[in-house]
Amino acid sequence: MRLFHDIRTQVSAAAVPVMEHRLYRLLCLAAAFLSIGVVLPVNILQNLSWILNGVVLAFGVICLGLYRAALRGHYPLRAFALLLGFVLNLCWFTDAGSQGSIGMFFFTGVMINSIFFRGRQRLLFLGAFLVNVLALFTIDYLHPAASIPFRTPMDRYLDLVTGFAVSAVACLLMLWVLVSNHDEERRKLSAMNRDLQRSLDEIKALQGMLPICGWCKKVRDDEGLWTQVEHYFAKHTDLSFTHGMCPECSATFKSQDLDAPGEPRT
Repeated sequence: MRLFHDIRTQVSAAAVPVMEHRLYRLLCLAAAFLSIGVVLPVNILQNLSWILNGVVLAFGVICLGLYRAALRGHYPLRAFALLLGFVLNLCWFTDAGSQGSIGMFFFTGVMINSIFFRGRQRLLFLGAFLVNVLALFTIDYLHPAASIPFRTPMDRYLDLVTGFAVSAVACLLMLWVLVSNHDEERRKLSAMNRDLQRSLDEIKALQGMLPICGWCKKVRDDEGLWTQVEHYFAKHTDLSFTHGMCPECSATFKSQDLDAPGEPRT
């Protein structure tokens, strides 16, 4: 339950306003859980290379540390992208190369690079990532013996199913954050439009001639009712009134030896 609570928190814009930071937290938490709790046990069940299992375990532990650091406000986005690329390269040849599920995780890397970075930095990271993937496929094609093959068809089946499930969850989480951020921005825009429309309505209500009584100074509203000026403006605007006395009225009251309104006679 604690894990699902943390996941909902990462998606909440109220907790983490910056979308990239929310996604970073969510990915670190999910990568730690999926690497240690899902991928590693399945790899052990398949009797895959201890090198691969060591890399997966180390990646999960590092992601957990990055998540804890993110809770303190540290977001090394570039370091995370480089770490992911480094881990995928290490796992490529120990997970049967193009015959295994490791290639599916590169889609996650493409999405991360596209979301985390902007401008030239995005082009640089995406270009380097794509060149890296093409190089791995080329090496696998030219030197197929460089990749450690699966021992049985069942091992390959388990690897492909697990890889697909984990990469799908990662992509789903990223889309979840993006859609949630989009919906939140639409809600904010709708609220701003409502406030703007209300302001325009108030301005329209205050335009033109405002009938005012020449004796009691009440004004007539759109419904034909006569009300105090301060009540009219309080209803149609965000103004609030406080009462005081101008210098001219103060001099008049003093010259006539009268009590100001609200003051007791001494």
